[in-house]
Amino acid sequence: MEPVHVYKERRNYDESHSFADDQYQEVIRAISSHDVIVIGSPMYWHSMSGAIRNVLDRAYGVVSNGQFQSKKLFFLFQGAALTQEQLAAGEYTMNRFAMMYGMEYQGMASSKLEAEMLAAKL
Repeated sequence: MEPVHVYKERRNYDESHSFADDQYQEVIRAISSHDVIVIGSPMYWHSMSGAIRNVLDRAYGVVSNGQFQSKKLFFLFQGAALTQEQLAAGEYTMNRFAMMYGMEYQGMASSKLEAEMLAAKL
């Protein structure tokens, strides 16, 4: 039986866990150029998606504390039957991310009603 190779290309990461063509700096520039940031994630294996988590984790050491000063951050969390623990974890993570980089965390919505209430803060 032949092994299955998921990755056709291997990349060696430096200590910042990045590589030259990963487009992360484009994400940072996009955040920097807007006053309102909306991050959305489906519930995936009891938490936010890995892609969103990677964006947040990669900011450490790349983004300066306070770099996104005064930007408004909203979080949309979608999933069926979200538990209070899952909601609390999402809220904590996004609030902490906002605090580290100077954003004004506006809150999280996980339903249409909550999203409509958050929209009033725009």
